[in-house]
Amino acid sequence: MKQLLGLFFTLPLFVTAAENRDLHFSTSCDSTNDVAIISVIGDVLIHDAIYKSVVNGSKDFSQIWRRSVPLFTKADFAIANLEGPAAMGIDVSGRDHGDVGFIYDKVVYSGTNFSFNYHPRILSDLAKSGIDLITLANNHSLDRKAIGIDRTLEAANKIGLPTVGTRSSSDRSGKFYKVVRIQDLDLAVIGCTEMTNGHADTKEQLLFCYKDGKEIENTIKELRSQVDAILVYPHWGQEYNNSPDSSQKTYARRFLEAGATAVIGSHPHVLQPWEKYITKDGRETLIAYSLGNFVAYQKGLEKKTGVVVYLGLSQSANQKGKVVGALYSPTYRDGTEVFPVSKSSDAAEEASRYFGTLNRLPANESAHAKMCGNN
Repeated sequence: MKQLLGLFFTLPLFVTAAENRDLHFSTSCDSTNDVAIISVIGDVLIHDAIYKSVVNGSKDFSQIWRRSVPLFTKADFAIANLEGPAAMGIDVSGRDHGDVGFIYDKVVYSGTNFSFNYHPRILSDLAKSGIDLITLANNHSLDRKAIGIDRTLEAANKIGLPTVGTRSSSDRSGKFYKVVRIQDLDLAVIGCTEMTNGHADTKEQLLFCYKDGKEIENTIKELRSQVDAILVYPHWGQEYNNSPDSSQKTYARRFLEAGATAVIGSHPHVLQPWEKYITKDGRETLIAYSLGNFVAYQKGLEKKTGVVVYLGLSQSANQKGKVVGALYSPTYRDGTEVFPVSKSSDAAEEASRYFGTLNRLPANESAHAKMCGNN
């Protein structure tokens, strides 16, 4: 009897762990429509050891992810979260030291002690690697105070790299989103964060996922008639928890019901599952709660594994902006570099727990071909 009871009570846990994460979408991908593919990666967090490897090595941040660049360029447009400011010369108190050079001193440029700031060269290194837009809304946005956000935006604007989620301290009416043209499709990208590690946003430079939730919904409703698709990139959830919390689930659905096409998030430093969500008006949408770490120097398989998610959007006259498919490619940080993952690796198994196996995109395959077959 004890053995039977043990089996009975453990069975639901087994079923939950083995839940199928493979996704299917009903919108066709055929000769009548073109498909725009957007890739999204998780946190780019340059911890101490990784930063030192760049300063002592090539002095080019792309040495960290150079082997994974082909994953970005599979898409027509690539999005990333830069976790931390890229504010030239600014220390933790907001003091300006000027251009101190490409150094790592833990005063101006730091990747430790929960206070991050990167040389602005990281922005151009991301751009030349194929990243087309970054969100700057995250819990480290204010690690160099308001001036840190301002300096980061100035540096990004200088090289023409679009940003979302933050705005200048001098522009209280600035938008937290960007509308980008991808082939013949207009995509709006909105960035937001759950919190800022206790730093007060005294100059209203950030969009908060929950506190400003109604504002985000209203923005989505306004944009619906102006664009073909809307992607929300929230920085949210509980760190090191593989399950989305109730707020993530609630607000993801609220944003999608308001008119968003996809909600793809980061912050927990581990993977959380994805799912297809059908809105009350019958639209098929995508939620990916956490893409895990892309770059971060944290221990353990869970924290070394991330995914690049690919969202396919239709571009025909009758179904522009509808989701035709979703794919993912796992990544793994080994030492101070990030690698695409092979099919038989532990990291591939880790990713499949949250994203299934059917939608996995091998590193050597085309996203367009995998999503659309031979059509």
